[in-house]
Amino acid sequence: MAPKFTKRPVEVTKRLGKGSMLSLDGAELLLPSNLQHNNKQLTLVRSWSAIVAGVVSGMMGLEGLSGVLAFVLANFLMSFLVFFFALGGDPKKYFYKPRDLFVGQFMSGLQSFVLSWTIAYDYLYCF
Repeated sequence: MAPKFTKRPVEVTKRLGKGSMLSLDGAELLLPSNLQHNNKQLTLVRSWSAIVAGVVSGMMGLEGLSGVLAFVLANFLMSFLVFFFALGGDPKKYFYKPRDLFVGQFMSGLQSFVLSWTIAYDYLYCF
């Protein structure tokens, strides 16, 4: 099931729904509950992509810096896919800082990657 990022600006006259931005006299306000939801969805996507990249790197037998490079490439590939397909190329509507899409929760993804990488590598090449 694909994660759903909260989107679409809403007008002041309408009830606040799932939009992450509120337009008020030309100024845009970000809704904290929607930002929190979007960050949770990004964490979920980043964790799963790190696990998949770790298993693939372990199965390929990558060691050392080549494995870390695989994580960085997988991380940026996932970020660009989310940027273009899920967010429509405009992260300002969904996140407080657009750079959070590319570098946010980097360390938690790294931990998931290293764990799955070592388990897959050890299972295939050590045991």
